[in-house]
Amino acid sequence: MVICSSVRRLSGGKTVKVDVEVIDGNIKDIVISGDFFLYPEEYIHVIESKLKGRGMSDIVKVLKEFKDSVEIVGASLDEFAEAVLEAYKVCVSR
Repeated sequence: MVICSSVRRLSGGKTVKVDVEVIDGNIKDIVISGDFFLYPEEYIHVIESKLKGRGMSDIVKVLKEFKDSVEIVGASLDEFAEAVLEAYKVCVSR
């Protein structure tokens, strides 16, 4: 098991950290954390669940499903997608 991480400074000055495990090109496990604020708070777990089992081509599409459901103070879903993609790419390049 290899867990890969990405830490990214967001446009609003907050930080997002993504820990991801990728097996056979799909996300097996993912944890998104940091000092950002996402409302409603419990949606971070919903987002993580939706990303599990998905490959790189699905990451942006899955996150865009939440554009009308969540508010991220000081950041955007695109920035989250970039952080997830960065961690994903580190795992598949190993």
